[in-house]
Amino acid sequence: MPGILTETDLHLVRLHGRVEEIDGITVVRVPDNPGYRWGNCLYLPAPPAPDELVGLIQLARTVFADQPGSTHVMLRWDGDPVPTELAEHAETLGMRIDSGQVMRTSTLDSVRDSGVEVRPIDMELNWADIVAINIACDPEEIGGVPDYIAFKEGLRRAWQAWVQSGDAVWWGAFIDDRLVGQAGMVHCPGNRGRYQSIETHPEFRRRGVCTSLVSVMGNLALQESWCDTLLLGVDPKGIAVHIYGSLGFTLGSWQNGLVIKGHLGASC
Repeated sequence: MPGILTETDLHLVRLHGRVEEIDGITVVRVPDNPGYRWGNCLYLPAPPAPDELVGLIQLARTVFADQPGSTHVMLRWDGDPVPTELAEHAETLGMRIDSGQVMRTSTLDSVRDSGVEVRPIDMELNWADIVAINIACDPEEIGGVPDYIAFKEGLRRAWQAWVQSGDAVWWGAFIDDRLVGQAGMVHCPGNRGRYQSIETHPEFRRRGVCTSLVSVMGNLALQESWCDTLLLGVDPKGIAVHIYGSLGFTLGSWQNGLVIKGHLGASC
């Protein structure tokens, strides 16, 4: 059974891709962005045994053979962190761990006035600024290879599709009328609100932009009964854990992944 955050991941894929079952394994597929590893993968109902990895790698190669751009292999599951024996065997096959943790809350602290204005933004009117912030927050895209840039462009197309379908609202954080931060809020089944791509322009970090953005957009979603649970995914070793924790989010289960990287960079 997918975890609560993975359920929202699968919902996001269904908005512009496909989710299918093959012999108890969930095939997650975004054909128009074949290099997106977490969007083109095999989702497993439980951690694989070490001796199952070779067969699962071959299955992934076969399933995605009709997507030449999917040069990676991604195996995903939810639960406890990747067991040591499995991680060690995966490494001998050229795989690396790509995991994160769920954070969730049903109540969210407000923040004091920080000079940051947070409001929904028109994705079409503000598209150039939205793209500029997304690129500025990703050094890998600034000097990226064409395949990686294509992957990022595919992600941004997905943002547009979610907003155009009415499944998401895009929010901006402004200082002196300049867009300095952004994030999406996607309405998912089960009355859940999923944050997407929370970003602060590098020149405006440590000024409360992210805290204000997450707090304002989340509190409005809760107050307007747009959702009753707020969700996001984090690197448990990253600084964002402390920011979100200060607002009331708590860490939950792991989203585990083993990946053979393919042609792209490290961040997809």
